[in-house]
Amino acid sequence: MIGYLEGRIVNKTGHTVTIVVGGVGYEVFLTENRIVKINLGEKGSFYTHTHVREDTLSLFGFDSPGELDFFRMLLSVSGIGPKVALSIVASAPIENLKSSISAGDSSLLSSVSGVGKRTAEKAVIELKNKLGFSEYAGSSGRLGSQTEEIIQALSGLGFQRSETIEGIKNIPTEIELVDEKIKYLVKNLGKN
Repeated sequence: MIGYLEGRIVNKTGHTVTIVVGGVGYEVFLTENRIVKINLGEKGSFYTHTHVREDTLSLFGFDSPGELDFFRMLLSVSGIGPKVALSIVASAPIENLKSSISAGDSSLLSSVSGVGKRTAEKAVIELKNKLGFSEYAGSSGRLGSQTEEIIQALSGLGFQRSETIEGIKNIPTEIELVDEKIKYLVKNLGKN
């Protein structure tokens, strides 16, 4: 699998660039926004996803590992192929897409050409879990997979589930470790 390319850009079309690395030219699909910024003859580098099908081997390029990871998550949703996933990545900043997903809002995804309403709703449900969001994480989604662990720990100490869920929403953002969050909740839940 080809994971990263760095070389000189020798050709570009509306959807791809050709990058020469060690005398070999690789055609890489990029977002249209990224292609517009590229000048022929300049050096370029991309984190890549190699997509293999029976009749095709395609490379999709990204500026950061975060974009690449999000693209791969999109591919895990049935009904979303690589070209549609690339369109989704290009449609908005990754953080905006993740925020929309964490809020359970499929409208941003369904506004992308090639993504129907059902596919967008399905993607939100599947990706919400993969991104580590849960129904108890609040609108920021920052607790993610830690939420259930915190709820279980506090229920063992006699706190009610609903009380813990409300408390989780009020944990200051600077508290990041699970143990620290549990200590904060133990100290502050009794005050309410």
